[in-house]
Amino acid sequence: MDDQLFLLPYLITIIPIFTFCLILTITVELIVAKSLGVKDNQALLIVVAAQALTNPIAVFITSALVDVVANDVQYWACVIAVELVVIAVEGLIYKVKRVSNIPWTLSILSNLASVSVGILVQTLI
Repeated sequence: MDDQLFLLPYLITIIPIFTFCLILTITVELIVAKSLGVKDNQALLIVVAAQALTNPIAVFITSALVDVVANDVQYWACVIAVELVVIAVEGLIYKVKRVSNIPWTLSILSNLASVSVGILVQTLI
């Protein structure tokens, strides 16, 4: 019982942050997908599912890195590495599921947009 109470403040803090990040990413990446011509509802649902798969993992890893890396250069190098993996995973999903005729462009542009918005939000908070 004490173990569960110990984690409660962490969960109360982290769940809203993860939820906000996921909603923001889904919103931005859906806008990019629609801008690039993805109109089919099933394809848009796959975009949402891809975000639900990759975003929480990416946010967790990049959040954990703050306490591990020695400086900003190392942190941003790790963030870039994580985002490259996310681009690859999402691009593969979009290609296999035929979400778009340009799956890699969709993945790259949508992730550039969502990371940019995320960095902007971070600087404003």
